[in-house]
Amino acid sequence: MDKYVPFILIPIIGVGVWRLLKKKDNLTPLKKRTFFIGMCAWILTEIGRSFYRPYIYENKIDDYFFADTLGNSFGTVTAIFIIITLSGSGTQSDWKIFFILIGGLLFYEFLNLTGKTSIDLNDMLATLLFGFISALIYSRLLKIYGNPTEDAHNKCSVKSDQVSNKTPTDVDPFG
Repeated sequence: MDKYVPFILIPIIGVGVWRLLKKKDNLTPLKKRTFFIGMCAWILTEIGRSFYRPYIYENKIDDYFFADTLGNSFGTVTAIFIIITLSGSGTQSDWKIFFILIGGLLFYEFLNLTGKTSIDLNDMLATLLFGFISALIYSRLLKIYGNPTEDAHNKCSVKSDQVSNKTPTDVDPFG
């Protein structure tokens, strides 16, 4: 029964996130796509953990460490796209969130040093690889559905003391 619990939680959390975005009037085309990718990756992670990995282990099949690194592979994609969906602005500033997440996931792997297990190099490589794949996907989504006007606004923001109250007729164009 334990392996079915995530499949009960996924739709509940998915509906909650969707409703939150709709309530905040923040369900942009970019967020719809990042949400979809994150939820699909989560479902793939849980299918892999619940069914694929046990099957591979029971039958002693060599799948080149894919079963071992499922959590870090699709879990990285899930973490990135769900958090970008909730916290991202659809601008280039989202890359800060992106790299903090990848760094945090790698740091989590280093926490194994505090316990009785060693660092799993395959998990770290899976995190980096799927983080890179996620970056490629997100850069493409940002080009198509991003909000470039907000980036331009942030770069060209004018302080209130720099703004003049003169009307166009008060300004002398020659001097």
